[in-house]
Amino acid sequence: MAPVDSCVFCDIVRGERDATVIQESETHLCFLDAHPVTEGHALVVPKQHVEDLTAIDWEQTAGALQLAHEAVVGRYDPDGTNIGINNGRAAGQTIDHLHWHVIPRYEGDVEDPTGGVRGVIPEKRVY
Repeated sequence: MAPVDSCVFCDIVRGERDATVIQESETHLCFLDAHPVTEGHALVVPKQHVEDLTAIDWEQTAGALQLAHEAVVGRYDPDGTNIGINNGRAAGQTIDHLHWHVIPRYEGDVEDPTGGVRGVIPEKRVY
């Protein structure tokens, strides 16, 4: 599927909107999040407009996520990382272009990081 005219991430892929790109492959782009939750919070997007997980090439995506993770770790030297995706409105997806968050984590950035990505449902985070 070709990039979409009204998609902010397609605009970034086309170079029509500014973003700090930290990694690029033939099929994916990794750039810093405009509203980061930690220093180095990055997004990985397919260059082709894809709205959800049903239409991706898993092999290309796995390689792109690996490169993006390595770029974030190499650049920001975090103590850990969270990698996550909001796939669909019920999961909190607000931009209709598939994207992964690569969030560097640093010792002490939250009081108790137990549960990590399970925190999307706060009362189920700690087990």
